[in-house]
Parts: sequence; C-alpha cells; structure tokens
Amino acid sequence: MHYKLIFIILLITSSYTQSLFNRVIGTNPTSGSSVSTAIGNTFLLNSFGSSNVRYNPAKLSQLDSTLLFDYELNSTSIFERRSLPIKDSFGDFLTNADYVSNEFIYYSYKMGFIYSTNLSSLGTIGIGFYRAPLTHFIYEYSEEIRGSYKLSDDEYASKDPIVGYHNLKTEGTAMINSSGFGMTFNLGKINFSFGGSINLIQPSLISDYIEVDTLYSDVTNLSTLQDLKSDYNTLNSNFINFSSTINYNSIIELGLLFEEYATVKSESDEFNYKIDMNSNLIKFFDNNNYTISGINYSKPQIISVALTYKKNTDQAISINFQYDQISYKSNFNLLNLNNYNRYKFGFEYLSYQKIPIRAGLIYKEPLLQGLESTSIFTFGTGRYLGNIILDLSGTYSLQSYKYPDLFSIDNDVRPVYDLVRDSQLNLQIGITYKI
Repeated sequence: MHYKLIFIILLITSSYTQSLFNRVIGTNPTSGSSVSTAIGNTFLLNSFGSSNVRYNPAKLSQLDSTLLFDYELNSTSIFERRSLPIKDSFGDFLTNADYVSNEFIYYSYKMGFIYSTNLSSLGTIGIGFYRAPLTHFIYEYSEEIRGSYKLSDDEYASKDPIVGYHNLKTEGTAMINSSGFGMTFNLGKINFSFGGSINLIQPSLISDYIEVDTLYSDVTNLSTLQDLKSDYNTLNSNFINFSSTINYNSIIELGLLFEEYATVKSESDEFNYKIDMNSNLIKFFDNNNYTISGINYSKPQIISVALTYKKNTDQAISINFQYDQISYKSNFNLLNLNNYNRYKFGFEYLSYQKIPIRAGLIYKEPLLQGLESTSIFTFGTGRYLGNIILDLSGTYSLQSYKYPDLFSIDNDVRPVYDLVRDSQLNLQIGITYKI
C-alpha cells in the first residue's frame, strides 16, 4: 500500500534553475539511474543498469545476472515566477509582487540493456546499450497583459481587462545512443574494473516560437515585437567515455570517469546571441528584435572521482562522495561559460524489511556569470519484486536571479530588472528486469 501511494503521488504531482537559458546553453541531465539520482546524483559508482554504459562502463561487467533490461520515465516540472519590487508612498520597499507565473512539464525516457558473462580465468566481461537525452532546449513563457476600460453609467465590466499575451516557447531534445563494454579482474580481495563507451548524438529539430497575441485593437501595454517561428536541424556528433573502479573487500570502492567534449550545431552553422552588459546574462531581445539564432550547444568535458563506503549488516548502509569537474573547450565555448565544480554526498540505508531509504545533497557552482551557486536535494526508495526492481527518485532545486523584462514596451516606467525565482522538481520511475 505504501508503494501504491508513492506511485499515485508521482503521477499527480509530476510538476521540476535557470530554465530561461535552456535555449542557448541547454541542460546537462547527468543524473544516471533512479538509484544514483536519489543518492545525491552519485552516478559514477551508484548508477544501476544500462545507464552505466555512459556513466561508468567499467561496471558493465559487475552484474549479478546474465541479462538485464531497464526503462526509466523522467518528469521535470519547472515553476518560474517573475516579480516586481513594490514600494510604499515614502519610497520604502514593501514586497516583491508576482506578475508572471509559468509552469511547464518536460517528459523524457531512458532505456537499454546489459549482457555479461564469465570468461573463467580472464575475468568477467559485459556489454551494453543505452538510449537517453543528452540535453534539451525546452522553455515556455506566457505573460498575461492587462489594459484599462472606462465604464459608463450602469455598465458592468472589468477595470483591467486582458488585452493580450506575450508568448515565448522553444522546443527540442538531443538524444544519444551509447554502446560500451567493461571487464573485471579479481586480484584477491581487490576487484579491478575498466571500460569504455562511444556515445552517438542523434540529429534533432530545435524550434523557436514568439507570439504577441492581441485580443483587442488597444495595444498600449503590448510589445511591438513581430511574431516569429524558426526551425533548426542539428547535425550528429559523438564523444567517448572511459572509466575504472577498484573495489576492496566489498567495503570500499573508488571510481574514476573521463568524458570528452562534444558540440551540437545547426546545419547552417549559424549561431548568434547577445550578452546583457549589466547582468552578464544572455539577452533574448534587443530593440524589439530576437537576438538568438542557430544552435551551438557545448557539451563539457567531465572528470569525476567517487568514493563509496559500504557496511554490510542486517541494516546495510552506504556513504557516498563524488566530485565532478566540468570544463568547456575554449574554441567551442562562444558564450564564455564558466568551468565549474559539483560536490555530491549521498547515502543509502537498507532497513530490516529490505526497503532502501536514499537521500543526498549536491552543491553546484554557477555556469553563467550573474548567477549564484545552487544546492540540490535528492531523495528516493525502491522495491524488489522477484526479477523486477522498481526504483523511485526525485530532486528539488531553487534559484533566484535578476533579469530584465523579456517583452519590453515603449515608455515603460517599471524597474529595469525583475526578480526571477525558478524551482525545479524532477521525478524518476525506473523498472528493471533481470534474467
């Protein structure tokens, strides 16, 4: 009954920092499996199933079964609020009043399989296939615009009727197909594993939509921006991964991962953008012109080091640490994105009823100048049902920053910068079948 309730909550509340900039810098959903996501996103040593093809191919040879299939459904809900500072008649600050509230949901999936076999004296070998999103460019913005209406005697009407909407929307997801192998050797109390994978980035379609929806002839409070629809087809690309792990006496495990750079470009090889000189953030509109065209997504180089301590008792517990160094190649990095670090901590506790309790915390340095560092909370659990394993996980993050009004209007008396508060809730359901 407990798990039925969790499943229902996930379906109902599937609702997930800095999502405004998805169109230009994309996202990097390096979350691994549902298990590793719940344990502080420590994907290097705690990814389970086919996600290891990308995140730690060395573990492909460490299955406790011959064949494994898995499928994961991910729901990312983004809730964005934009506020204006309100002052009293003496000019003192009162509060930040919301004038825009946007919420949209992005669904994705991951799937794959692993096969492993024992080669007697040569050790164990495993191979696998994995399909998942590399990044997405999805963002939705809709602002309700109010006007004014002069009432005549005995006439009923709204004093601030809706006169139109400002709409901005981008769509598009880049998928990868990953194939990899891994080998494990037993050296007494030490198990040593290594592996590699090649990841093929698939072509995709990225679309921009801009619309100023006018309901009446009165356009006083509406932007004069022209409607726009643009499509960009991206080219395929690839990158490789290498990883190794050392396991001592099934208590301490150390892992190392290297993932190289890659880029996703549009067919026309065009890419234009502007930076706001005051906030150092990406500028979407300039003099009522949309400044962004083309695609040039930089997938960074990732170097990860992880350590896990496991205590196997009736109530098993594992403590996990991971450090990720994220670096952007200078000749690909047109946006001057920051090289940054991620610090991760997570734990898993297995109760007498064999029900895992997983949680963790991530500290992420800012990718763009003008943003603050972000803390991300993770949580999850799971259940074994014979050969089927059900895993549930989630992450939550919140970030605030200052940003100009997206759709500016002539003779606007409002402050230059809004307060943008962006929260994300990411929920995952993973189903694994082992033979």
